[in-house]
Amino acid sequence: MAELPASASIWAVPAYLPHVQPTLTESARQQIEELLGHRLPAEYLEVLREQNGGYLRRRLPGHSHDVISGIGPQYPSLYRPDWSEVQDEVSFPLEGLIPFDGDGHWHLCFDYRGHSETPSITHIDLESDTQTLVASSFAEYLRLLVIPVEEGQFTLPAPKGLEELVGRLSATLQLEFENLGADDQGYPIFRAAVGRSRQPEWIWVSPNQVPKAFVRADDNNFDALKERCAGMALRYPELPDTACLLEVTDGALPLLRSLTDPAWALTPLARALPTGK
Repeated sequence: MAELPASASIWAVPAYLPHVQPTLTESARQQIEELLGHRLPAEYLEVLREQNGGYLRRRLPGHSHDVISGIGPQYPSLYRPDWSEVQDEVSFPLEGLIPFDGDGHWHLCFDYRGHSETPSITHIDLESDTQTLVASSFAEYLRLLVIPVEEGQFTLPAPKGLEELVGRLSATLQLEFENLGADDQGYPIFRAAVGRSRQPEWIWVSPNQVPKAFVRADDNNFDALKERCAGMALRYPELPDTACLLEVTDGALPLLRSLTDPAWALTPLARALPTGK
């Protein structure tokens, strides 16, 4: 894991607009605090003013947590839970826990049970009847977030664009790349299968500069959200806008020996990031 500076944005790019609330207003803040019966941490409100909820690019190590709920009418949104139906299933009190991520079995929560002004951050698992202190405050929680980097993630320059790079990779690696389009992640992804077994290894190539936000055409709110998709942004602001990302499964790693020529400038992502290990 390569840790990012505290000032770096926590939000994933492109933003998936169906999970991003409208711009946070003072009225919305007051209404949710009245509903919750608690004052929300200033640091939480600060990150919501940058983007009102959505998917994260920085993650909490060891957790499946990947979303922070915003404040507003869309899913997922911060709310006051009714724990009455599940309280008897666990050995610890649930009242005073306000989840900002979770799947119904586990929740990551603002914990007001012992701190009326500054909630700690607690992870609870209802199935295993466990509660774990994650951080003493939301500010400390933010400092724990890191950008996940795997062994099979690399970056390489593409000054002539993604398609030209894919063409060169195809010729060098003797592979055929398929254009998967942009519907899945909001930006184009090219994929090549390595080997012809029923479980092939894979190589993916994608750009660093992408639309700043996206919504799929079949979304019920597409017409209302599509205007917010204008503009470009970087998935990794620490890297050049002409950089591309190359990801490979473990079995495909030996194939990258063909890219050792310095002209490719293939670099492990963890090393390419300014704070990479």
